This record gives sequence, C-alpha cells and structure tokens, in this order.
Amino acid sequence: MRLVRADVRPHQSGPKAALSRIGRARAHCEYALERSAPTESRSASLHSDATQPTEDLLDDIVSWLSSNFDLPAIKERPVVEFASKMELARLRATDRASSQRFMNDGQLTQREVVALYDNQTRTILLPDDWGGTSPADQSVLVHEMVHHLQNLGNLKFDCPQAREKLAYLAQDKWLRRFGKSLENEFDVDMFTVLISSACMH
Repeated sequence: MRLVRADVRPHQSGPKAALSRIGRARAHCEYALERSAPTESRSASLHSDATQPTEDLLDDIVSWLSSNFDLPAIKERPVVEFASKMELARLRATDRASSQRFMNDGQLTQREVVALYDNQTRTILLPDDWGGTSPADQSVLVHEMVHHLQNLGNLKFDCPQAREKLAYLAQDKWLRRFGKSLENEFDVDMFTVLISSACMH
C-alpha cells in the first residue's frame, strides 16, 4: 500500500524557508517523544520536489481518526516536507541534546527515527524514501496526523510523551485494517508504547 501524493500546502519560500521554520520549532514528535527543539539553524536536506500525500488521503485520515478516536475533525492540513533518514536522526539527536529533561524515554528513542512533527510550524517531516502506498508508509502519516490534530485541537497532556500513546494506537489500528501490526512492521510492541508514554513525576 502506498499513497499517491499531491501537493498539500505549498512551500512559501522553498527549502531554505522550511529549514528556517524547522529551526524555530519548539517541539518535534516522532516515534518516541516530543521535546523542546533548539533554535539553531538546521540544514535538513528537504526535497521540495518530492511527491506529497494527496489531499483526499489526508482528509480520509482525519475523518478516520475523528471517527475512531477522541480527536477533532479539523481539516486544516499540515505542511509535509521530506528529509533523509540521517538528517531526521540528526534533528532528533539535536532536539534531545537541547532538552534538559529526558522523561522516561524508554526503548522507543533507541529506534530509528521514522518521522517528525513540528508543533509550531505544523509541519510533518517524512523520510525521503517514503512512498506512501504501503500500509506501513500510510501508518507513518497516520501517526503524525494524530499529533497534528492534537496540536490543532490544543489538547493538553500531563507530559509530552503522553501524546504518543494515542498516536501509536492509531497507527496500529490502521495497520490492522490490512492484516498487519505495529509490532510486525516496526518492531514496536504495545507494552513498550505504554511504558514509554507514561508520565514519570
């Protein structure tokens, strides 16, 4: 399963502007946690010519999420950018290094960074080899769209990592529509998700 992708929201000033926006980000969500992001310049190798998820697909995901989970059906679409896996890992590492607290990172932060979400600029950053038509690829977008709706809905959580639980549950439920699972596709079991998304006060 891979998505047919079309422009979602145009880049206003090209890749450099996107990098500037990402550099000003206050938080990034990925398959682990969300942390305060540094304000340093980031040289992500964004691909302005990469194929984007279709508007229909994004709308379908929003409708599905709002029907299956307690999320608002807000149709404001995110910006979608692409970067190499190496760059995604660098952004995540820089983000973690800039944070003064590592609240129960658990095992998930040791895994490969799959995608990031920027709360401030409402941008999803996907790997540049994301094809979009496989159930696994689409589930990555579902995961980040959960964070987008949490952001737009101004939903509150006891701690940053708490918002990851719903994102993983939604991702797993999407995969199960195709006879797949989060554990089989990404080697992430739900027990680890529960432990890693727990708030440690």
